[in-house]
Amino acid sequence: MNTSSPITKSDFLRYLECPAYFWFFKKKPEVLENIKLSDFQKELIKNGQEVELWARKLFSHGILVESRESEAIKETKKYLEAEEKVIFQATFETENLYAMVDILQWDDSNKYWIINEVKGTSSKDKKDKKHLYDATFQYILLKKAGYDVGQVNLIELDKEFRKKGDIKARKLLKTTDITETAKELEEEINLMIDDMKRILQNKREPLPCECIYKSRSNHCPAFKYLHPDVPDYSVHDIIRIGSSLKRLEGLIEGGHIPIGEVPEDFKLTDPQRNHVNVEQSKNPIIDTIEIKKQLTELVYPLYFLDYETYPTAVPIYDGCRPYQQVPFQYSLHILDKPNGKLTHHEYIHTDTESHPMIALADSLMKVMGDNGSIIVWNKKFEGKCHEDLADLLPQHAEIFHGYNQRIFDLMEIFSQQHYLHHEFKGSFSIKAVLPVLIPELSYKDLNVRDGAMAMNGWKSMMFEMTEQKEKEQMENDLLRYCELDTLAMVKILEVLQNL
Repeated sequence: MNTSSPITKSDFLRYLECPAYFWFFKKKPEVLENIKLSDFQKELIKNGQEVELWARKLFSHGILVESRESEAIKETKKYLEAEEKVIFQATFETENLYAMVDILQWDDSNKYWIINEVKGTSSKDKKDKKHLYDATFQYILLKKAGYDVGQVNLIELDKEFRKKGDIKARKLLKTTDITETAKELEEEINLMIDDMKRILQNKREPLPCECIYKSRSNHCPAFKYLHPDVPDYSVHDIIRIGSSLKRLEGLIEGGHIPIGEVPEDFKLTDPQRNHVNVEQSKNPIIDTIEIKKQLTELVYPLYFLDYETYPTAVPIYDGCRPYQQVPFQYSLHILDKPNGKLTHHEYIHTDTESHPMIALADSLMKVMGDNGSIIVWNKKFEGKCHEDLADLLPQHAEIFHGYNQRIFDLMEIFSQQHYLHHEFKGSFSIKAVLPVLIPELSYKDLNVRDGAMAMNGWKSMMFEMTEQKEKEQMENDLLRYCELDTLAMVKILEVLQNL
């Protein structure tokens, strides 16, 4: 048990998430739940690292601190004594606080240091609170260490940037002066630092943490250890309970933690009450009248469409913005008439030299007819793909905007709770619905089983794999996955039509 390790910037972010989690991480990490990073989260980390490399290009003659921990502190001190003007990963420790500054810059005209915090996010007018706290923690630490810090900047991807040829760092990135915000937060964060130090002095484990009053996705890694009696499926999983925290608090304080114990007279929103009632009774809600009414909107032929996309922090392809979802694959099942012939078309981009969106659009326009409903699962996603295709290919904009006029979102029958089953567990994703309605169809036996795996699989196939056989296997895995997405919609619609 190491009680003397300094409080790092990452520790501070853990404290912000949950003070009890911070204590366990520092004092008893073995009890923490080992939450593996998802493929999507791993990609976000890589994106952040890539953005930091781009940010360094904004500064000439910068020098990198390559060591870590105590050696990094010594290396930083050596560069400071050598009067280096720009230091990447400058590392400091003082008063039991430790942090690495992404880019520390000396302002010769004002004779003070500038902290440049780099984030792999796209710029917004309202900054992420954690980013502001993160940068302010560094500001406080450097001041405590005796350095004159006159400015704090946040460097992010410019959300207005659009790639056209070679990328220039000054156009890709946007720097925001957040010095005044850091000064405003200084007192609050100093109090937090004092609190963190007090917490670390406690030898006893913290009382059960406040995460009990948060929705499932916001529980800290110490939650299961601190709340062993909370089942894996509880009131924390009630649909949109994260937007009704007072209701969640009322349930917890009343001792109603299993969904099965939510009282009939406890006030919930209508969707939440439906979720609870279905779970308690095990009787599904199937509003056949409303479902049939919605299905009358369908116009044949029916086009069941699904895209797979790949977003990157720094755009790879011309015409694209940071984190734009770039469609590289589609699956399209076409049903010509009721109980008619079902055909399948598909495309996956495998050429590393050309733009996937251009080739995909060309392929899709050849098989998508001018009339008929386009059935998707989440029109917000597929619709945005069409908007981006229209934006990239203005000569075909009318066609892609027209696709959006024809979209029928099959997911809405489930998200609007016209069909609600207790085995959905409050979810209306196709991965939750399919096993209940068509158990013989399954993603479990596929090598690619979700969108994040598809995204990373395509990235590997395009930019990392060298063996042709390996590439062909991945291509086949991706095709089978995307095909199942649209076949699943075909089969789910059949079930709904036969109600």
